[in-house]
Amino acid sequence: MVAFEEIDVATAHARLAELHPVDVRAEHEFRGPLGRVPGSSLIPLPDLEARARELPTGRPLLLVCRSGNRSGKACEKLGALGVGPVLNLAGGMIAWNRAQLPVEHSEPGSLKELLELVVAWVAQVGPLTPDAAREVFGERLGRLGSSFDAPSPAALDQVLDFVEESLTQTGGPPDLDLSLTAFRRSLAVL
Repeated sequence: MVAFEEIDVATAHARLAELHPVDVRAEHEFRGPLGRVPGSSLIPLPDLEARARELPTGRPLLLVCRSGNRSGKACEKLGALGVGPVLNLAGGMIAWNRAQLPVEHSEPGSLKELLELVVAWVAQVGPLTPDAAREVFGERLGRLGSSFDAPSPAALDQVLDFVEESLTQTGGPPDLDLSLTAFRRSLAVL
């Protein structure tokens, strides 16, 4: 295991101009409810070794993920490849959001796109696969007179209520409140 330095969100924010943030989450997370550190590049963890040559030099790399776990693995991988210096964002985007630091967001362009982001997030944090989540949400939307391909705002709001209730009963992920707030903010805009 290669040693690496962790940096807390307040220090990372204060030093952001001298760092290059690299987000190692999946694309749906990069566009998802937690947003991203301003100026971040996206290189998902599974692609990191193959794309290491794309990483900029001259500034320390700030590796970012949802909670700090995957970015820690990214720091180890890059250290083993001799790429650096690297810093792991302790607590990831969950801590960044909890500290109310600036976040870049990609707002969904439609209700269906928002619903797909909800599906991807639920599949990541909950017990359902993406296909199972689509099926459950599709059935729920149908009962509300809507559909997965053309959800109504009211039906999508009820799906978010269902997600909140379901995940709260199982203890929920650490970003439950942050993510649902972001989804509801996007829904209000659409």
